[in-house]
Amino acid sequence: MKWQVLSVVIVLLVAVGCSVLPIRKEKIVFESYRDDVAEVYVMDVDGSNPVNLSNHPAYDGTPDWSPDGQQIVFTSERDGNPDIYVMDLDGTDPRQLTQGGGFNVVPAWSPDGSQILFASNRTYHIDVEGGYIEVPGNTKLWVVDADGSNPDQLTSQLGLDLYGSWSPDGQSVVFMSVRDDNSEIYLLRPNGVEVNLTNNTASDLNPAWSPDGSRIAFMSNREGNSEIYTLDLENDTLTNLTQSPSNEGDPAWSPDGSKIVFTSDRDGNIEIYVMDADGANPRRLTNHPADDIHPHWQPAS
Repeated sequence: MKWQVLSVVIVLLVAVGCSVLPIRKEKIVFESYRDDVAEVYVMDVDGSNPVNLSNHPAYDGTPDWSPDGQQIVFTSERDGNPDIYVMDLDGTDPRQLTQGGGFNVVPAWSPDGSQILFASNRTYHIDVEGGYIEVPGNTKLWVVDADGSNPDQLTSQLGLDLYGSWSPDGQSVVFMSVRDDNSEIYLLRPNGVEVNLTNNTASDLNPAWSPDGSRIAFMSNREGNSEIYTLDLENDTLTNLTQSPSNEGDPAWSPDGSKIVFTSDRDGNIEIYVMDADGANPRRLTNHPADDIHPHWQPAS
C-alpha cells in the first residue's frame, strides 16, 4: 500500500512538473537583409516563424547564442562604430560590450558563458627587447568577459584573423587567418601555439567546431566554387559535404552534432539550408528574395 501511494505521488509530481516546465522550441538565429538593412532574426528550426529581433536602422548581424540559449550576442553599428552587443532572447535590453575603438565584429560565446570571442582591428602591442611595437589596424582575435570587461588579445601573429570558433571544452579556438596572401584554418592551442590545419592554396574560411570536438566544418573553394567541408581532427580526413555547383558557406552545427545549417545560393539568392552531418538530405529553410546569412543553432537547454 505504501508503495502504491508513493507511486501515485510520483506520478502527480511529474504531471505537475510537466505542466509548469514548457518544452522550448529550438530556434536558429541569423542575419537577414529582408528589411533593406542587416537585422538579427530568429526562426524555428524548420524555417517557420521568422521574427526580427533587432529592429534598428543600423547594421545588426553575425549573431551567436549564449550557452544557455537565453541571450544573443551580435555585431551592431547603432552607435556609429562596429561593436559587440548582447540582447535578450526576445530582442529586448540590447547593451554594448566593446568600447576599445576600431571595428569589433563576429562574436562567439565561450561554452562556459564566461567570455566572448570576437575580431578587432584595435591597436595592439608586440613585445620586443626593451619595449614594444604598436601595431594599428591589423585584425586579430580578442576576448572580453561576458559583461564586456577585461579585453584581452588572443592571436598575435601578423595577419588578418576572423571567425573564431571555440572547442567544446573552451580550451582552444579555430579561426580563419589570411597569412602569405592566403586564407587558412588555424588552431590556437591553450599554450598559445597557432597551427595551420588546412595548408592549401585555396581559400578556407569560417570554421565551426563540432559539438563532440572531433571535426571542424568550414567553407572552401578548393574545387572552384565555395563548398562545405569537414576536417576530421583525429585522422586528418577531409570530406566535401555539399558537392554542389553553387556556392555554400557559413556552416554551423546543431547541438547534438547530427545536422549542419549553412547558406547557399543554389536557388538564385543566398538562403539558409540544413543538411545531415554527412551531407545528406539538404533542404531549404528560408525563402525570401533578400539574402539570409550567418545562421547559428540555439544550444540545447
